[in-house]
Amino acid sequence: MQRDVRKNRRKFTQCPNCGYSFEEVNNYCPNCGQENHDLNVPVKHLIVEFLEGTIHYDTKTWRTIKYLLFRPGLLTEKFNIGQRAAYVPPFRLYVFVSIVFFFVLALSTNAPGVGTDQKEVQVTVPGVHIEDPLTDSVLYTSEPAVVTSEAQAIAVSDSALQAIEDPTFKTAMTRLVSFSKGGEQAKQKLLKNTSFMMFILMPFFAYLLYLFYYKQRRNYVEHLMFSIHLHTFFFVIIIIATSLALVFSGLDLEGWVVVLMLVYLFFALKQVYKQSYGQTLLKLIPLSFLYCLTLAIFLLGTLAVSVMMS
Repeated sequence: MQRDVRKNRRKFTQCPNCGYSFEEVNNYCPNCGQENHDLNVPVKHLIVEFLEGTIHYDTKTWRTIKYLLFRPGLLTEKFNIGQRAAYVPPFRLYVFVSIVFFFVLALSTNAPGVGTDQKEVQVTVPGVHIEDPLTDSVLYTSEPAVVTSEAQAIAVSDSALQAIEDPTFKTAMTRLVSFSKGGEQAKQKLLKNTSFMMFILMPFFAYLLYLFYYKQRRNYVEHLMFSIHLHTFFFVIIIIATSLALVFSGLDLEGWVVVLMLVYLFFALKQVYKQSYGQTLLKLIPLSFLYCLTLAIFLLGTLAVSVMMS
């Protein structure tokens, strides 16, 4: 509403959508809901309005990001006590950050040298020559063959599959190997399912908080807001760490990221739930363990679903 007050409106006397006769105080049509604002103006006016709205939005955004990064738990506390207008809504913030997160994650998996050895490992196999390691054609010649490490891994996996006797397990492993050879399509499917998994993980973690702080008689939605802000922070930190790793090759920040997440969770719990440092630490240890266990199970489940859907 604050934004509507500041807006310099060019008002109609009659709604162009439904014909309702406006009064001076009507910023929106009481009949159909359309905004009482004439957009049929020179482009320069629209640009000025856009910049005004963007600056106003950015003020709210930067305030939200500042509190999210440097004041653990404060955004959740302000939401719970009803101070919400000055900040980006938690769910909207999470959606935006998660989109950036999975975009950066996709870039990192495509980047050369990330998670792979750029030197081609060659294995000489007497009597075999493979023109293309990804094709099934094998030409037997008298010359030694040069086989890439990728082709060797595929050959080993195929041989291991043939040795499996249990039909159910063999089917599952065959799907897994096939999925691992799926390349870009398989990776995109896994990322999509992982994003959905994280969306499910947040309310589950909120339920853990509900159980741990049951005696405080808080509504579940308060724990859910805590979970949303927490995971948003996790995504921002991983985005920063991954981006730095892309720019500075060889930079390993995984350990620091985990430590920072634990420290942030500790102070966020302390800020929102108002317990002593000792009580917060006693809650943090089992809560972190259960969260990591749950995350591992959810990730394995996501991989299984992705493989079965391939």
